[in-house]
This record gives sequence, structure tokens and C-alpha cells, in this order.
Amino acid sequence: LRTNLASVILQMESLGLGSPADFPFVDPPETRLVNDGYRLLQELEAVDDERCVTAIGRQMARLPVDPRIARMLVEAHRHGALKEMMVLAAALSIQDPRERPSDRQQAADEKHAAFADPKSDLVALLNLWTAYQAQRATLTRGALRRWCADQFLSAARMREWEDLLAQLGEVVEDLDWRPNDKPADYERLHRAALAGLLGS
Repeated sequence: LRTNLASVILQMESLGLGSPADFPFVDPPETRLVNDGYRLLQELEAVDDERCVTAIGRQMARLPVDPRIARMLVEAHRHGALKEMMVLAAALSIQDPRERPSDRQQAADEKHAAFADPKSDLVALLNLWTAYQAQRATLTRGALRRWCADQFLSAARMREWEDLLAQLGEVVEDLDWRPNDKPADYERLHRAALAGLLGS
């Protein structure tokens, strides 16, 4: 009743449980919400016009993220941007780790500006991840927490980002997808992202 039904529909269809409209829920979802879920999945090419799961949909169903983000990963795999999109998929699936305390907003904005990119918030997230990984490689856990605090970043959310990325890495390996060796350029990265944002 409270979640995006596209994800529920995709999982149910992939597991052979059929449509939520036919499932004996104690509190069944509204038909309108079910139809909206299918409409989104069609937009993402996860189901066809007959509401059957496609090959893309089967891949998406295996990824532990929202269908829009899963679609970005499928597209990134096809266009040589999987390594970067895995980082972004994990980031977009958690609460933003950048903090802006009400009494220190300007200071936080100045620190976050170091990661900014003039053209893309996605690139800004990748810059933040790269900076964090560089610190993580050399600092103790306590020093890394202090660095996060100094940068107005939530250390707990950064760890959550890491954990989800590791989980995605395992699924990608099970799918036999190979992350790209060469860094993805701006166009490849954003083309992959757009595949999950068509109706936004």
C-alpha cells in the first residue's frame, strides 16, 4: 500500500506469482496503482504490451534497487558505463550522505562544492565517491569518520553506500556482467541514466 508497485509487480511476475491484481492480498492495491506500475515497467521496457516480463525485465528483477535504477544499470552494461553506474545506483538508492545542518549551511555548501561538477549532479556524486575512497585507503576508521564530519558527510550513509555497492557487485557477477576497464565518458554515463528517467 505504501511502496511503488512497479517493483512489487516486477518481482511477482518474475517469480511466476502473476499480477498483484489477481493475488489474494488481505488489502489489495487499487487497480489504478497497479496500472500505473505496469505503465512504468512498460516505459522501462521491463514488460511488453501484453504485460509479460521481457529479457531486460528479468535482468532488472535480479538487481536489489528500484526499477528505474535497475534499468540504468542494464543500459550501462550495454554501453560500457557499468562501473560508474554501479556507484551511482548505490548512491541513488540511499539517503544523500551530504549533510546541511541548518546552522552551518554555508560551510556545508563550501565543502560540498569541492565535489561539484558544473554540468552534472551524477558526476558530482562520482567525484564524492572517488574522494571518499582515496581517504578510506589511507585513514583509520576513526580518522575517516572525522574526515566525513569535516566534509559534512554522514559516515553511516557512506558505509551504507559501500555496502550496497558490494551487494550490487555480487549480483553483477552472478549476471556475468563485466564492469568496464576504461572510464565511461560523460555521454555514455548520462545515456545510461536517461534510460531509467524517460518519464520523469
